[in-house]
Amino acid sequence: MSAKVLMDVEEYLRTSFDGPDCEYLDGEVVERNMGELPHGDVQGNLYHLLRLLRPRLGIRVVPEIRIQIHSRRYRVADLAVWRDDNIGTGIPTVAPFLVVEILSPEDRMMRMAPKVQEYLSLGVEWVWVIDPELKTALCYSQADPRGALCDVLRTKNPSIEIPLDQAFDLNA
Repeated sequence: MSAKVLMDVEEYLRTSFDGPDCEYLDGEVVERNMGELPHGDVQGNLYHLLRLLRPRLGIRVVPEIRIQIHSRRYRVADLAVWRDDNIGTGIPTVAPFLVVEILSPEDRMMRMAPKVQEYLSLGVEWVWVIDPELKTALCYSQADPRGALCDVLRTKNPSIEIPLDQAFDLNA
């Protein structure tokens, strides 16, 4: 999808796209970069590790989910985590407390920064941005919206701590 694609929000919400889901930014459908194996491995590992916490913490983990920023803006998170299952139906009506974004080779932090700030403005409490190529992560929170390099992916309420190297462990 190289040409600009414009549509109204109702059409976007009824549309399924070939390949990965697209974001909707003020009337424009924006293609997301396709992840490659390192992206998929990290996403799969973190999904698995977070799902293992569901029985103890009651959290709900959803990959590739549309999140409404406002009436004309929808982002698609690589992973989103809620405290419980009471999040609505279809597109969640409650902001997740954690969003995980995994960089694809074409992604740049310059493009990711506005997305992170939109999540935080929506009330998302924690955002982890993981770079599979450099094997690093930037962790953002309501308390630290500028973000910082982190070697442990963590949240509070509920308390989650995942050593960053586990995100890259093919045996996870």
